[in-house]
Amino acid sequence: MTEKDESHSSVEEQAKLGWYAASELLKPFGPVAANFTEAIRTLVSGFERGSTLSSGAQNHIIRLLKNNTVKATYFFFTKQFRPETLEAKSYVSEKDIFSAYTAIDHAAIISLCYLFKTLSRKIDKEEWEYVQTPLYEALAIGASVGNKIPEVGLGIGLLSSGIRYLALAPLLRENRRAFKEYRQHLKAKDLAFDNEFEERLWQCTSTQVAAIMLERMGFPRAAGLQYVAASERDESVQPDPIFGTPIRIADCLTDAYIEGSEIPTTLPSWVGKKVDLPAEARGNLLASLNKTLSDKSRIEWLNKGSSSIDPSMTPELFTEAEKLAFADNPDASPKP
Repeated sequence: MTEKDESHSSVEEQAKLGWYAASELLKPFGPVAANFTEAIRTLVSGFERGSTLSSGAQNHIIRLLKNNTVKATYFFFTKQFRPETLEAKSYVSEKDIFSAYTAIDHAAIISLCYLFKTLSRKIDKEEWEYVQTPLYEALAIGASVGNKIPEVGLGIGLLSSGIRYLALAPLLRENRRAFKEYRQHLKAKDLAFDNEFEERLWQCTSTQVAAIMLERMGFPRAAGLQYVAASERDESVQPDPIFGTPIRIADCLTDAYIEGSEIPTTLPSWVGKKVDLPAEARGNLLASLNKTLSDKSRIEWLNKGSSSIDPSMTPELFTEAEKLAFADNPDASPKP
């Protein structure tokens, strides 16, 4: 075996060990509930085919939206990013919420909701702030990019920006002292992430953890691999048009804005697709991002649960009969 072959073999072995370590870090959080993985697979399948979901599939997602925690997440997410859906409506049904988003949007929102709730239960509340504080800003940026750039879309914008921050939770749970060292390192170097430092501390990267999280939620393995390749700027991996290219576009625009508060007119070769952004598109996105980051009333929509909704706080989610019943007896709040 030549020195080159040995080097290649060593890299492959290291990659295998990294994937194994990432998988081990997720074991304490348990398996994903079947009704959620089934929903994500259904949504992603529809997204990949570019087809409308069957009535049965739609009903499955709508039933999931009847879950009070999921409904609260959607309501406050909509209030933050799609307020026009709620305007001039005295009552917003599960069907209204379902119709406001595409299949991949739903897959992203449901995945983020489930992962946030599950991961946060296993982390000390004070330490969880190290995960959720940058997460909300990242999600706000991702939503702006997704809403303004059709080649990305809201769902991919959310996942590309947010999933890696959630992937920090297993690293934190595994070794709090190492995580503190990692945070200090990132702050000193003014970095968001550092793959090499993560590998030294945990034998894997947060991108690998994020990819496995996506797969466990119900996304195809290819989506996770495309996510890793995009995060690592790996030009040896051909980006697919379903996940790879949109994620790379989102990453490129997000990084350009964070690093220089600018939106480029053309995107670099590692994106894998020629995308020209006219002045109007760049201006709209820049204005949206600036407004997003200056917003002092950003809604922590992932922290919302069943206790966040009742006929007095969220009247849009209740019928007139339910509102009247609540007014007569507030202690017996009807559940949507």
